[in-house]
Amino acid sequence: MSTSHSSTCVYVKDDQHGWLPANVLSYNADNTTARVSVTVPSGSTSTSATTTEEREVTLSDYDSSALPLQNINEGGNLITMADMCDLPSLHEPAILYNLRNRHHNLQPYTRVGDIIIAMNPFQWIDGLYSDNVREEYVDRLVWRDGAAGACGDASSHGARDDPKAGLAPHVYETSSLAYRGLAVDDSHQSILVTGESGAGKTETVKIIMSHLASIQSTGAITEDQGTLPRPEPAEEHISHNPRDNCVVRRVLDSNPLLEAFGNAKTVRNDNSSRFGKYIQLQFDVEDSTEAAYKGKTVPSCLLAGSYCETYLLEKSRVVGHEEAERTYHIFYQLLAAPQDVKAGIWDGLMGATTESFRYVGGGSGNGDAGADTLIEGRTDGEKWENTVDALETIGIVGDKLRTLMRSICVVLQLGNLEFGADPNNDDASVITNADELSKLASLMGIDAEAIAKALTFRTITAGGRGKESYTVPLRPASAKDSCDAFAKEIYARSFDWLVRTINEATCAEQNYDDAADVEEFGVIGLLDIFGFEAFQVNRFEQLCINYANEKLQQKYTLDVFSSVQEEYEYEGIALGDISYSDNAEVLRLIEGRMGLIAVLNEECVRPNGNDTSFVSKVKTVNKDTASLIDERLHRPTEFAICHYAGPVKYDATNFVTKNTDTLAKDLIECAATSDNELIAQELQNSVKAKAEQAAAAAPTLGRGRSGAVTVSANFRSQLTSLMHNIGKTKTRYVRCIKPNPEKKPIEVDLLSSTEQLRCAGVVAAVNVSRAAFPNRLMHRTALERFSCLSSESIAEYDEKE
Repeated sequence: MSTSHSSTCVYVKDDQHGWLPANVLSYNADNTTARVSVTVPSGSTSTSATTTEEREVTLSDYDSSALPLQNINEGGNLITMADMCDLPSLHEPAILYNLRNRHHNLQPYTRVGDIIIAMNPFQWIDGLYSDNVREEYVDRLVWRDGAAGACGDASSHGARDDPKAGLAPHVYETSSLAYRGLAVDDSHQSILVTGESGAGKTETVKIIMSHLASIQSTGAITEDQGTLPRPEPAEEHISHNPRDNCVVRRVLDSNPLLEAFGNAKTVRNDNSSRFGKYIQLQFDVEDSTEAAYKGKTVPSCLLAGSYCETYLLEKSRVVGHEEAERTYHIFYQLLAAPQDVKAGIWDGLMGATTESFRYVGGGSGNGDAGADTLIEGRTDGEKWENTVDALETIGIVGDKLRTLMRSICVVLQLGNLEFGADPNNDDASVITNADELSKLASLMGIDAEAIAKALTFRTITAGGRGKESYTVPLRPASAKDSCDAFAKEIYARSFDWLVRTINEATCAEQNYDDAADVEEFGVIGLLDIFGFEAFQVNRFEQLCINYANEKLQQKYTLDVFSSVQEEYEYEGIALGDISYSDNAEVLRLIEGRMGLIAVLNEECVRPNGNDTSFVSKVKTVNKDTASLIDERLHRPTEFAICHYAGPVKYDATNFVTKNTDTLAKDLIECAATSDNELIAQELQNSVKAKAEQAAAAAPTLGRGRSGAVTVSANFRSQLTSLMHNIGKTKTRYVRCIKPNPEKKPIEVDLLSSTEQLRCAGVVAAVNVSRAAFPNRLMHRTALERFSCLSSESIAEYDEKE
């Protein structure tokens, strides 16, 4: 047997499980294949009973034509490390099985340098978030002298220099290091939390927010005991309980509000965020010179407010959802409110249930996941009380609350309208349930006939100087689409109004007492954004989501590469050239001058622009781009992209319509006459904002850029701004993993977890970090292994140390 195959404990690829442990039995004469004994689970999860079977594997299917080694100790047991950088062999299956073992041991957090991987335990783990644990991380990583070198780099330089040494991996270390980085280094921070739906992103962000809010109030040991005291000014601004502070309470309560209006139950997650958000926590950071004069090593850093930006609310969920799923939580909470409260909002809610409204669950094929569904262990009625209390903290009470909730009722009622053919005109439609129309008219304060006309007719403006307008009737299907579009727009504008109101109530500039004395607030940004998606059928929404993940992956890879450079410089080792996966070509394909967004925008303004033409043009102008996959079996509306996480096939059906996303002028004018100020003003403001954006874009018209503001163009602008803001910060990462689709404790679906590791870029990061010297040993281990080459004994070395 070749000496390169001296270890027989390896991993082999498996279609059902991703990777499986195996033992090498033999190699063929020319070392091109191997005979292995594979341990195979009988089920899909890691706790299933196992059997063994022999297989023949082709070595060329593996990197460097070698089977990846298991990390096995002398006793034949799998080595598990809290920091995976310490694993002797670090590759995809080693990461997978290290995470699996820690998950089995109820250890949900694992490190890769400064990156935290969080595997959702799907159960409460006693003591994991206790006050003592929270204070331990703050004490070790914020207040102690040993934390001084912990702020800037993502590499581990050994126990003497790394304050994390001896601490179990935890998301608290991420928040503590970010806090100290802001307070001591005076460097803005950001924490990027990513993962698929159900992986625990939203909960992780809430844990981090709560911890950051509590750090300043965390007691510290006195100087006599050898550590740094907590900065004195904290007592003036915040009590031991951070929620006792009005601004902090508003900041913390903003998350449940965003969840109520922006989260929904899906098949993957009972509390799934259907939008992305970047929350910028604003801090009043004490000047380091002034702090030094006071004898403080750590300047005070007081939470003064927050500002939230949101991305890509899933509007389609407003009007439809799959069986066993739900639309947004707020609809169910409103319907579960006390009868007297509902009567005060709208008499149409009296006695109403989820079956009373089609968008929620009654009829039209929308599956009702159950009015009694528990979200985070609470009923919709209990959640309603929490939502109302949170709304009160940001000033939404009385008439303001009633107006907001009546706009939600308008959305519900629009879903109950039915459209049929006009008996006098086959090309026209009428609303067939006059009673439901009458309820809507009363609710909006608009004449029923005016609403009916706005929904069943469309005003067309002809081109040319005269711009002559004429009205055409809509067929029933088109009228229904118009009604759905109206409902989606009202909900989206209500959501935007809520976010703006939250920002007005929480931003430091308007709410912090000492805002006038602060030249610039320090920022710790928390990004909770949708993970990479690849379904059986991928639509416009998936393209936008994956575009965002490509941008974040580029930043992630560059940050990891920078940390590797710093580590090698610290060790005094020449790094040389490192090759790593670069997704610049994919980004050019999506956002470049001849890319998908440009071609799609051009198709949206072209007369008779359509999805098929869009796909055809994309394939023509990008035929030499390797990242674009064009297969013969693709339908006219299908194309595929080779993303960093793997190839994804997209169906471009309705791309043009979704990208345009304009509400008919008739509906805008109808809404403007409503006595609901939120609906009337917000829809008008939206039109004005789009017109201003279009006017700003007009001087720079080019291919794919017109005066019209499209969804993709707006999202690209948002992403550019987001990446610019993140680029000004020290970035830290939390990668969330969903261990199994069934949301069961302990279980790990190996294949699903492998795919998520690839999507999270963890494997790519490892490849970068180990590109030059892939195998690493602790100093003592190296001494023990190679002591025969040295005249100096280990004991003599220990004496020197």
